[in-house]
Amino acid sequence: MADAYTRIADAIVPSVYAQYSFEEHVQSLEIYQAGILFSDPAIASKLSMGGRSVDMPGWKDLGNDPSEPVNDDPADSIEMKKIGARREVAARNVRAQAWGIPDLTSILAGDDPQKLIVRRQTDYWQRANKLTLLGILKGVLADNLANDAGDLVRVTGASIVDTDIIEAAYLMGDRADKFKTIWMHSKQMKALKLADLIDYVPPSEQGGPLICSAQNHLAPPRNFTWH
Repeated sequence: MADAYTRIADAIVPSVYAQYSFEEHVQSLEIYQAGILFSDPAIASKLSMGGRSVDMPGWKDLGNDPSEPVNDDPADSIEMKKIGARREVAARNVRAQAWGIPDLTSILAGDDPQKLIVRRQTDYWQRANKLTLLGILKGVLADNLANDAGDLVRVTGASIVDTDIIEAAYLMGDRADKFKTIWMHSKQMKALKLADLIDYVPPSEQGGPLICSAQNHLAPPRNFTWH
């Protein structure tokens, strides 16, 4: 008779669950703190109904046709104009990640890596959400370059100067003063710091964490945050 061994499959291995992880609210991202992104209640309510996207129809603004003079000639009527509509789509971006740990790994390592996974998930998803957003923005810029001759893109590289900010803002023409915030790469931020063009707004003055801003002669825009 062959020797019999009690193996793992023969034993009842209890399931041990780690403590619930806590994922901090997405607004802990600095892009939310600086006011670059915000949650739209209208879109959020539609996404709560399910589906992969939300259609957002809307009306276009009135055109720039010149006004016409008025007289009492009944045959001289004003040409009737129409208003157009637009259709935008908000896509649901669903992301996931998984980590697996065999029991034998914890036994041989002398430590439980699952504890580290639970503790570090919040930071991981902060970084993952930021990378997702950067991917979306790259797509927006690529679309403008491909379809609109890059009329809203200004490339500066790492050698940014204060006038580049003004030049970029005025790609929007009369709307340049509507810009309030820039999400800036650390290389550009470094260049502006070396040029002593960055001030810091204390929390007591802007209702949140310490946010750096350009000096007044750069406005608009003034607030910066970086990744």
